[in-house]
Amino acid sequence: MLHIAVFGNSKWSLLMKDILENEYSELFTQNGGEEIQVDAFVVLGAPQNDGEISLHAFTQQYASGQLISIVIPKEYYIRHNNIVLALLRNGVNVNDIYSGIRLSERVRTNPELVASLITPILSDPYLSYLEFHVADHCNLNCKYCTHYSPLVPEPVFADYERFSSDLHQLKRYIPDIGIIRILGGEPLLNPELGRFISLTRELYPASIITVVTNGLLIQQMNAELIELMKEKMAFIHISFYPPLQEKIQEIKRFLYEKEIPYTITELTTEFSKMQTFKPHTDENFFYSCFQASCTCLQDGKLAPCYAPYTSKYFNDAFSQNLPIDEGIDLYDDTLTLTSLKTGLLLPMQRCYYCVSGQSRPWEVVGKSSVLEDWVIT
Repeated sequence: MLHIAVFGNSKWSLLMKDILENEYSELFTQNGGEEIQVDAFVVLGAPQNDGEISLHAFTQQYASGQLISIVIPKEYYIRHNNIVLALLRNGVNVNDIYSGIRLSERVRTNPELVASLITPILSDPYLSYLEFHVADHCNLNCKYCTHYSPLVPEPVFADYERFSSDLHQLKRYIPDIGIIRILGGEPLLNPELGRFISLTRELYPASIITVVTNGLLIQQMNAELIELMKEKMAFIHISFYPPLQEKIQEIKRFLYEKEIPYTITELTTEFSKMQTFKPHTDENFFYSCFQASCTCLQDGKLAPCYAPYTSKYFNDAFSQNLPIDEGIDLYDDTLTLTSLKTGLLLPMQRCYYCVSGQSRPWEVVGKSSVLEDWVIT
């Protein structure tokens, strides 16, 4: 008997357990394997129901051999990345972490789908999350912005042809992505935003596509972009900052009338100041960093977060030398799926210049920005 765990406590976790213990286990034993039993559902918070255990309890049972592996349903999207990093930080071998296929009731009636129900994460041609920037500059310019948008001296838009080449190249290795977020700076500043959305939907038809905006330009979206977003099933995610407070109900009404789905954060009244000049040596910091789950595509490379691609603006503004242009070269002839997936689970040099951070009140940074606006000294 193989004793394993499944991540989460949603209907997807329950369905994964059911298929694993029945259809998949039957196929597995027919091919000489052992019967499978799901003993626990692993949750990141405190267990609330029977059968749930904490991450800490799972790692203890894993270390003692009571549980030999964990399966993460794809439906958890970005949390998929978070739990993988947490498991690695707590000593779980990467080869004992599995991804599940996209789940539905039809899986159990299709022997081919059942046979491919789970895959070791390093062999799974899937990313739970991807982001890319279509504009580096912004119309809000928040102090402590980790994208350094206020330091971009003039409008900088992503080159569509380069992006098209890069996304096609990524598709060769990763044919399926859970969530794709289109970011900035402020993405609604880019007059070609619709082209980026269209290509993304063409190459990744099953992905959730969302445009992440500060919301200030939503009511200025033209009819063509609105119709395209509806046609391509792309939605809006609003980062809710103080300047939007007086307009937020009006903006919600606009999106409702235009039939554009949206999500919105809680009001952000604080930012976190995370950067230091004194690089640390704590590799475990990477595995607890929320940004390490923000896989970013930029200029032919893929990295665990966007920092290597935006730090150039900080360097130019203050004559500094933070590591830049790191990442996995998608055009490297020696690249394999396994090396790509492995690379996203390893810290970069830029990671050692980030720390847990200090909370600061949200505010707009002026043109006379100084070094202390960005760095913990």
